[in-house]
Amino acid sequence: MMRTALRALALCFVIACGGTKDDNHADEFDATLVIEPATAEVLIENNMPASQTYTAKLVWPDGFAKDVTAETYFHIDAIFDAFTANTATVRTAGKLQVIGSRTDKSGNAQLIARLKATRVDPSVPPNTPDLFNGPEDASRAPNILYPPADVVMPRNLGDFETHWIDPHGNDVFEVSLKTEFADVRVYVAGGNGLASAGPMASWSAFLAQEWLEAVGIETTVSYQVRGVQLSNPTVVGAGPPRQVKLSNELMQGGLYYWAAESTVGPAGIFRHDMSKPGQPAEEFMTTNQTGGRCVACHVLSRDGTRMAITYDGGNGASTLVDVATATRAPESQAWNFATFTPDASKILTVHKGTLVVRDSTTQGVIVAMPSAGRVSHPDLSADGTRLVYVRSPGDEDWRFPDGRIYTRSFDPVTNAFGAETPLVTEGVNNFYPSWSPDGQYVLFNRSDTNGVNGAYNNGNASLWVIKADGAAPAVELVAANQGLGLTNAWGRWAPFSQTIGTAGEQIYWVTVSSKRAFGTRLATGTPQIWMTPFRVATAAAGQDPSVSAFRLPFQNLTSSNHIAQWTERVVNPQ
Repeated sequence: MMRTALRALALCFVIACGGTKDDNHADEFDATLVIEPATAEVLIENNMPASQTYTAKLVWPDGFAKDVTAETYFHIDAIFDAFTANTATVRTAGKLQVIGSRTDKSGNAQLIARLKATRVDPSVPPNTPDLFNGPEDASRAPNILYPPADVVMPRNLGDFETHWIDPHGNDVFEVSLKTEFADVRVYVAGGNGLASAGPMASWSAFLAQEWLEAVGIETTVSYQVRGVQLSNPTVVGAGPPRQVKLSNELMQGGLYYWAAESTVGPAGIFRHDMSKPGQPAEEFMTTNQTGGRCVACHVLSRDGTRMAITYDGGNGASTLVDVATATRAPESQAWNFATFTPDASKILTVHKGTLVVRDSTTQGVIVAMPSAGRVSHPDLSADGTRLVYVRSPGDEDWRFPDGRIYTRSFDPVTNAFGAETPLVTEGVNNFYPSWSPDGQYVLFNRSDTNGVNGAYNNGNASLWVIKADGAAPAVELVAANQGLGLTNAWGRWAPFSQTIGTAGEQIYWVTVSSKRAFGTRLATGTPQIWMTPFRVATAAAGQDPSVSAFRLPFQNLTSSNHIAQWTERVVNPQ
């Protein structure tokens, strides 16, 4: 009887006081979502991803805790990492933030991912890494030829290469990528480069996966080449590491270029999706698809859905292409250069010095643009309201002297043109103008000689830029040009703005076809597509906005590559 009375009294007390302990914590308003462990560290070793499991708890001010792992959505702020339920799979190095979300609450934790990878090329002994533990001697360091010391690259470029020569007798080399959290080392034999580049001319490339995992979310990465003599590995030749600055954002957009000739494979138009590092450029419309016909001058709509092409060289037949299906319309017209309106519904084409507006479906002429002289090399601004082009006294659209650059307004609805306004009238020959994505600048080529071909394949072509309103003198991209005699032609802008550095400095990317040497792999004389950042604030100050250019890695070294045209995306068959 006594025990029954006590139980009844206890039950009465609980009810009077507002319920059980769990009932007191039914309201989650004051609770905090806690992710555990709060700090963790994992090691990614030899390309094997690491994992870390998390739990989530609701914790009230009085210390009461409730496990809500199954009800929490976990994600990670790294670019290439992911969660499966409450377990993180980590492939990239860096200090990462883990975030857990549940209804209106979120919590976070810190995950430090360290990466260590070693790859020994079959051309060297398996114990080669052990040879690099001796004392270092800077006087025996390899001499790095590529990339340039001030290089800036997209963070998802992939296929990072470095080239060097060595006059000190070293014949086995360690090439490394390092950040605060990553250490990737590759061991290779030397002497695989062009003998004409110098003694023990060598090069090595990191795999795209190695590059991406090492770079992680860092803003810079360091690389270093060290060498030893296999027969007497007592001293390691080593200079200081060199740094690569990285874009804060992933590179996007598609690049279509013309491979004019090749000792291996077809000629024609190739393309590459910048969001897919590590893949070689793919054939889009080459002599394999055209029955051997040359497809040269081409231009893309900004959305990547339409292409205009010209067959068989200057004044050849022209047509339009549906990019998704690679279907070519009948060859009913002819033009040499062209530019699309933003919605790709119209195309402005040039033939024998006359510019006309055409319907992109029928190719029919809508209106001709009045001009005080022959025009060529047209380009519409991203919003379609301004046109830039060249006027020249020459009698060919592609090969002319004494080019002068003009702008004028254009109404893409009414097809009305404004008055011609001179933009660049100084210099011997100016050509290939192109609008920056924000419409504030015009990039163009200048040559101090007209040469035999004038604007076409001019060996002294160099990159320049000018404010679109003409308010300041043109500025040469000295760093990107590297020098005269390299045919730095067909400068074009990538379509998206990006940033570099912790301060978020705004840049655009610019590409150029250039015959410069590529380290120890390619001698001067073969055109390849190179890229440099265009630093907006530096340009606004009237200074050279470029730095030394780097070669885009997806190209065939045996082909002569020109006319790199950009689109916002690569359109593939549905």
